[in-house]
Amino acid sequence: MKRILIIKPSSLGDVVHAFPAVHALMQDPDQTVDWVINPAFSELLDYLPGLGRKIFFRRKELGKITRFFPTAFELLRELRREPYDSVIDLQGLFRSALVGLFAGGKRRYGPAAAREPLARFCYNRKLHYPVHIRHAVEKNCAMIGEFSGRSDISPDYRLPKLEKYVSSADKLLAENGLADRRFIAVAPGARWETKQWPQVFFAACIVKTAENLPDMTFALLGSPAEQQLCKEIAAMARNVKTVDLSGKTTPGTLTEIIRRADLLLCNDSGPMHLAAATGTPVTALFGPTDPELTGPYGKNCRVLQPELNCIKCFRKNCPTEECHHKISPEATVSAILEQIRKGVGDQ
Repeated sequence: MKRILIIKPSSLGDVVHAFPAVHALMQDPDQTVDWVINPAFSELLDYLPGLGRKIFFRRKELGKITRFFPTAFELLRELRREPYDSVIDLQGLFRSALVGLFAGGKRRYGPAAAREPLARFCYNRKLHYPVHIRHAVEKNCAMIGEFSGRSDISPDYRLPKLEKYVSSADKLLAENGLADRRFIAVAPGARWETKQWPQVFFAACIVKTAENLPDMTFALLGSPAEQQLCKEIAAMARNVKTVDLSGKTTPGTLTEIIRRADLLLCNDSGPMHLAAATGTPVTALFGPTDPELTGPYGKNCRVLQPELNCIKCFRKNCPTEECHHKISPEATVSAILEQIRKGVGDQ
C-alpha cells in the first residue's frame, strides 16, 4: 500500500479547488491519501469519503513565540508518523514546501510554477500543467494527472451530502424559522478589503430582490469576524425578512446551508466555492481578482465584473475602489432573478 501526503492547508477556496484532483487520486485502491490542513477547514475534508489522516497545520500557533516550538514539534511528529512514498505540495508556497520537506517523503512534488520561487528548492520532482490552463481546479487536475499518469481526471466534483452536517444545518435553520422556507443566502464578507462590496450595496440588493420575490427570506452568512458587517446590512434592510446566521456555522454546516439555498449572493470568497461545489446557483461580484483563475467552478454560476482599465489589479488596497461603484444593485438583482427563474424552470 502506497501512502501519499497532500499539502494544501488553506484557504477554503484553495482546499475546495483541490478536491477533484485528490478525489481522482483516491480511486486507486493501492493508495492511501493523507492531507495537511488548517484546523479551521478540517471539516471540509469529510467531503472526501475515504481520505486518510488529517494532519493539522496550526498556522496561528506557529506564529506565536510562546507556541512555536511545541506546535512545530507536534506537526513534525504527525508528519513522520507514517512513511510517505510521495509528498505533493499543491499550495506552492515556501512554508508549504517546507512542510513537505519535513515530512521526509522519498519523492517530494510541487508545482514547477510555484507561487513562491523558493518553494522549488524543497522539491525533488516538479509537476506541470499546460500553458493554456488557467483555472486553479484544472491546474490541480493536470498536475495530479502528470503525477499519476492519467489524462482522464475530471475537474467536476460535487460535494456529497453528509448527514451529520445536514442535521446541524437543519437544526440551525429550524431555530431561525427557515425550516420550510425558501431563502437566498447572502455572504457579504471577503478576505481582502478590495474584494468586499459595501454594506449599502448588499442591503439594496436584498430590498430590490424582495420587491420581486416577496415570499423570499434572506439568510446572512459570515464568520464571527463578519458579524458586525451582517448586523449592519440586516439593519439597512430592516423591512425585509432577513435572518442573521453569521458566526453560527462551521464549514460543514455552512456547506449544507448553502446547498439548501435557492441562490448565493457573494463577493469572491470561500462561500462562493462551496456554492459552486454543491450545485447551488451563485451570483458573485469580482473586482481585483480574476474569475478565469479562481472564479466559481461549476454550472449555474454568474460572475459580475465591471469593465475598467484597472480591473483584475490584484491589489488589496485601493484609494477609489471604483469597481464597487460600476455594478449597480439593479443589474445584480436582474442577474439574481434570471438565475432563480431558470432554476425553477429546470426543476
